[in-house]
Amino acid sequence: MVISPTGLDLERFPELEPSALVRTFSAFGPLLTIIGYDRLSERLTKSFKDVVLHTYRSGEAVPEDVDVLLFPYDFRRSVADAAERLAGAVRATLGPEASSRRRVIVVAHSMGGLVARYWIGPLGGWSLCSALLTLGTPHRGAPKAVDWLVRGPGIGPLRHPGLRKVLRRWPSLYELLPQYPAVWDENAGRETELTRLQPSAYAAQFATMAAAGRQVHDDIATAWGDIPAGRAPDVIPYFGRGHATPNLITLRPSGRLTVVKEDPAWRGNVGWAGDGTVPALSAIPRELGEQRAVWRGMRERHGPLTGTPSVIEVLRTYSGEPMPTRGGEAPETPWLGLDVEDVVPAGIEVAVGVTIQPEAALAAGVQITLCAVPVTAPPVFTTVMTGSERTWRATLPALLPGRYRIEFEARQVRGPESIFADVDLVVLDPTREAEAAEEVL
Repeated sequence: MVISPTGLDLERFPELEPSALVRTFSAFGPLLTIIGYDRLSERLTKSFKDVVLHTYRSGEAVPEDVDVLLFPYDFRRSVADAAERLAGAVRATLGPEASSRRRVIVVAHSMGGLVARYWIGPLGGWSLCSALLTLGTPHRGAPKAVDWLVRGPGIGPLRHPGLRKVLRRWPSLYELLPQYPAVWDENAGRETELTRLQPSAYAAQFATMAAAGRQVHDDIATAWGDIPAGRAPDVIPYFGRGHATPNLITLRPSGRLTVVKEDPAWRGNVGWAGDGTVPALSAIPRELGEQRAVWRGMRERHGPLTGTPSVIEVLRTYSGEPMPTRGGEAPETPWLGLDVEDVVPAGIEVAVGVTIQPEAALAAGVQITLCAVPVTAPPVFTTVMTGSERTWRATLPALLPGRYRIEFEARQVRGPESIFADVDLVVLDPTREAEAAEEVL
């Protein structure tokens, strides 16, 4: 998309037929690995006997013996449009004689959870659904969507105005905007809803499309409230915790918006952070309120949540196995919350961070090692991070374009034990990427 943004421009290509779920693949040549849904599919086929998987395509018949229906959709369009397609997929799978008996379990990642909730609520899917498991779904929106609309994806010189122009035409991105007081208004000295943007010709378009996005969330909430008592499907949200996540929006006196990776003090649960994309509390839908017993806090970041094995444990309970369906608010063992960008520009120093999770866990020290990928030579860079007990920082040197792996070792977290984490880092030449994108705009 970064290299050819016009390929997903709604004005130029209003009708795209989804053909399959995204599989794990490499982008920018072999540099960046994008985690897809094949890991979840593999876990399902290995965990349940003789599972039949089928990918839904409009107009095609669905096999009668299908157990798992893989549902792709056009993620540019409104959640409501995708939910209509999902309703058609369910009808094609269950057949015309489908009754009100619950029979569908939906496992949905990211925006897919909003699609499922719209189908269950406004489209009446609750009568056919027994459970909804959401993985990192921005049920209450995500400040990262604001950053993408205002400045575009990426950081620094990697942000490209052509890609931002394309994204501003997607109704779905406005439906991912925060649906709660997410902005600190420096003029008023208080938190507020996202109702203003920096003065520009884009402000009117933003207001119109943001209002339409808000209506989608209101329609979901209203419809779920109208589901007959005792008939609503089980909802189990999985959310990542402890990773630095865009979470605080500030409206400056100049009218400029900034988005940073800090937890807003007024929302409560400061320190929960999120999965790097979705804040933890935003991954819990309105209808659950304070029902913390059904929240499942995970250590994975946004992408890897698609393959978390915990989902299989819950699905087994719906097939009759006596396993627990309720989890705590955080993983039981310590883990490392990461503050690392996926893609950074070449030639500049890069700050990275680690927070020992949960709050009670402490570390005597954290060492960071940077290696080129594939690892065929000694580490490019090794250092001891600065900090104390829970929060640690380091600055990577300016790097050449390529793919790197950052390995973290936090020492003496539990007695003599260490805990580890690693993440890939892609370094791009911003000049070359901008020139490549300009060629197709």
